[in-house]
Order: sequence, then structure tokens, then C-alpha cells
Amino acid sequence: MSTRLLPPLLLSLLFAVQVAAQDNEPVETGEAAKDDGEKEKKDPNRGRFLALPFVITEPAIGEGLGAGLIYFHKKPESDQPRITSGRNLKKTSKHGKPPPTATGVFAMYTNTETYAYGIGHSGSTPKDKYRYIGAAAGLQVNATVYENDVPFKFSMDGTVFHLNGKRRWRDTNVFIGASMSYLDSTTKFKLDGLQVQPFSVSDISSTDVGVALSGIYDGRDDTMMPNTGQLYDLTVWRYGENLGGDFNYTTARFKFNTFHKLAEKFILGFRFEVGTASGDVPYYAEPFVPLRGIPALRYTGDSAGVIEVEARYDFAKRWSVVAFAGSGFVDETATSQTEDDIYGYGAGIRFQALKEQNIWLGIDIAQGPEDKAWYVQMGHPW
Repeated sequence: MSTRLLPPLLLSLLFAVQVAAQDNEPVETGEAAKDDGEKEKKDPNRGRFLALPFVITEPAIGEGLGAGLIYFHKKPESDQPRITSGRNLKKTSKHGKPPPTATGVFAMYTNTETYAYGIGHSGSTPKDKYRYIGAAAGLQVNATVYENDVPFKFSMDGTVFHLNGKRRWRDTNVFIGASMSYLDSTTKFKLDGLQVQPFSVSDISSTDVGVALSGIYDGRDDTMMPNTGQLYDLTVWRYGENLGGDFNYTTARFKFNTFHKLAEKFILGFRFEVGTASGDVPYYAEPFVPLRGIPALRYTGDSAGVIEVEARYDFAKRWSVVAFAGSGFVDETATSQTEDDIYGYGAGIRFQALKEQNIWLGIDIAQGPEDKAWYVQMGHPW
């Protein structure tokens, strides 16, 4: 399964562990109870649970609800603060907080009868030299793909496994990563919405197995809601029969985000992302335009990408408003391209729900070339 396989579904698959991987960890918001001054404060590094309900608003799979339960493991002694030299303190500060070790379970359901459930785990080694994440899920997806502007509804039942690990390069913000994915699925297509008699295609069973290599530079000041810094991410996937799958193809994605604090309360962000694919590419792995206001898989081709700009203004201590606009593109031979411009724009609001963990929630309203859509955001959408 490609890391670009229906991101709204992977949102559900990896949601619990991704929250843990945002370089934020739960901390106590108040003093521990004391009994006549004899009881000590609770250990701030102890393990604890976090229940996390979330709303799904991706147009491709409909609207729905989900919930995750995350356990943040006890922080290792080697990761706890200690007196250190000025040189080591400087190295630590430029790297930022390592992601905590966490294990989560989740379940979700939408009004298109799409559902998923699974388990995930995320963590890092002492001194944040290695980071890793893994997840497994069962799912049923009811959505639509387009070929020559003809909508094909499909229903996919499947089992998904995903593993990712990355290693920090020396004392820099550069990471080298490797990933593996496995998807065992059964898909049924249905042609509908035309002036012809709808028809169905027999069930198609397949297995898709891939491995990937990544080169990443992450110099952002924060991963949940960046104010400054850049992110570069180049990932190449190879899927093949020699790995145990039914398809032979290659995908690549390059992602670049940059954030600039132009004034005390004004942040400007810019995003460029492009993906390509070649070989015997299954429908769900085709590159598509990932832009607010456009359903996933609406515009696909051998290559596709997006350019987007977002402005954020912090009008109160824990409140912000955002405005965004972007344009998508696909290669000239793309079978799903229309004569319409591929664009999206809109506005939203953000609220810092948990100050200690720097967790932001928000709502965006976006207009695309065909319809409006709204999104519930946790952290930055890029």
C-alpha cells in the first residue's frame, strides 16, 4: 500500500499513533494532590492514557466519527532532563523534543458505510537517533474514482499493515527512512451516474506489497503548528511480484513545506508537492491532487501535484484564523483531467485545545472547482 493510498483512510489507520508522533507528549496541567503535605507530586514521566474522539469530513469517503485510545508509555530514564554541558544542550535544543513512545487503538465509521479499525505503535530510541511507527487495520472503503470524467464507484474490503523507521544523520535534522506496506483487498466496481444502464464488475482480489526509501530534512520549529522552518521529504516506493504482491510499479513523491513568521502574529506558509507513478499501477495508487476542496482520487494521472499558500493570524492568545489558496496539476495525458481549472481556496479557524502538548484543533471551509467541503483539522493540514 502506497503512503499516498487514500490519505483520508490512512488518517483513520494511523491517527492514534500519528498524534503521538507529533513531537508532543502529555504533561500534567496541575499540581498532584497532596495529603497534609506528605504525598509527593505524581511522576510526570509515568505512563498514562488519552482518549481521543475525532470527526471525519473527507469528501471522498463522507462524514463520520471515530475514536482512538492512546497509551503513552513511561518515559525512559535516558530521555529525562538532566544537567548537561552547554555543547550538548545546544545540540538537544536544535533537534527539539523526540516523539514519545505510544500505543493506540482506533475505530471509525462514515455515512458512506466506510469503516476501519486497527492498532498502532510509535516511538523513538534514547537521544532520538531512531524513530519508528507501525500500524495494522481492517477496513471497508466505499468511494469513487474517475476515468475520462466517468465516475466509478468502488467498494474495497481489505487488511493493511504499515511499518516505517528512520535514522537521524549524525547531529543534524536529516533523517534516512525505510518503509514497508502490505494490502490484501477485494474490490468491486460499479458504473453509475450516466445515461446508460448501471453495471457492476465482478469482485477483484489482489495483494499489494511495497518497500520504500526516504530522505527527510525537518527544520520546523514545531510539527503540530509550525511558525518557522522547512520540511523536505523525498520518498520512493517499489511494489513488485518478487515481494509477494500482484503488481509491479514504482511511485515517488517530493514534498516541500516552508514557514515564515513575517510579524509577531502573522505566519505565512508555502507548500509544493508532486507525485509520479510508472508501471502496472492499481487505481488506488495513482498520483492525485491532494488539495482542500477536492475529494481524494478526483484528479489523477501519471503525475500530479499541488502548490498552496496559507496565511495564519493569531488574533488571540489561543485562537488563530487562516486563509489558504492552491492550484493542482496533472500530466497532460491524465485520464481523469477535466477542462476546469484544478483549484481550491478557503478559510478556517484554529484553537489551541491543549496548551502543554501544543495540540491545535480547527475547522476549514474550502471551495473547489465542483463543490464546497469542510474539514475538521488536528494540527497543521500539511
